[in-house]
Amino acid sequence: MKKHCRVILLMLLLWGTVQTSVASGSWSEIVYDREVPEQTRTNVQRAVAVTADLLTQYKIALHKTITIIVTSDSESYAQALMLYQKKTRPEVEETVKNSGGISLGSRPIILIKGTPRLQNSADEVFRVLPHEIFHQVQNQYGKTNTVNWLKEGTPEVFRLVAQEKAGFGSVADNIRRAEESIRRAATIPDTRQLAGSDYKVWSTMMAAYPIYPMAEVMAYRLIQDNGFENVVFFYQLLHGGSTPDKAFLTAFRAPMSFFLADMNEYFDKLRAKR
Repeated sequence: MKKHCRVILLMLLLWGTVQTSVASGSWSEIVYDREVPEQTRTNVQRAVAVTADLLTQYKIALHKTITIIVTSDSESYAQALMLYQKKTRPEVEETVKNSGGISLGSRPIILIKGTPRLQNSADEVFRVLPHEIFHQVQNQYGKTNTVNWLKEGTPEVFRLVAQEKAGFGSVADNIRRAEESIRRAATIPDTRQLAGSDYKVWSTMMAAYPIYPMAEVMAYRLIQDNGFENVVFFYQLLHGGSTPDKAFLTAFRAPMSFFLADMNEYFDKLRAKR
């Protein structure tokens, strides 16, 4: 009973501080804390508009409206995480500390952490929001769990395309920076270690290896050969009931095991230049 009362109180506290902005289209609705600065709202709306153009370009139709909730600060972000993820404060502290936003896998909701950088640097919104929106694409197109490097790598490339479209650096330059971080790392894992679906393992590896840059480069090389449209096709195949391995072979015309072996060779050559 006490827990139920705390949840109701938390909802009243949270929703007492938000208001809904004009929706960007049939696929999205933006909700702001009242204390979110006007410049932050402008930056968010610009990122949503650019992302909408990319969704149209790649013929991505979202069937559920995504609610994008922009919080005012870390405390508001923590409250939103507790409410929507049904977690305690200690359980969300790590997310608050290390993330600028999160897509709720089971619901069409994105939570964005309000920060001064979000207000002062439009590129920060593009660093966070397009990535989380593509996670929603993944959720709506293919509910089957797939490998972690694809799960995180394709949203990263989608983010880079959005940033380039908005004038915040080219995709190629960002990929070169990712390759440089891989080249300079003390050690990197075999790509097959990134091909599991256990996200706890992925999170543990983040502390030891440059796995996000690796996933970014892997997804980029896959898209270079096949086009981003084939990534969408891959998730459509998953949604239709295909297994991840079969969908990968159909969409990208090679077994995933072959691709991972090629990427191991690519990273070995990259790191040989140290």
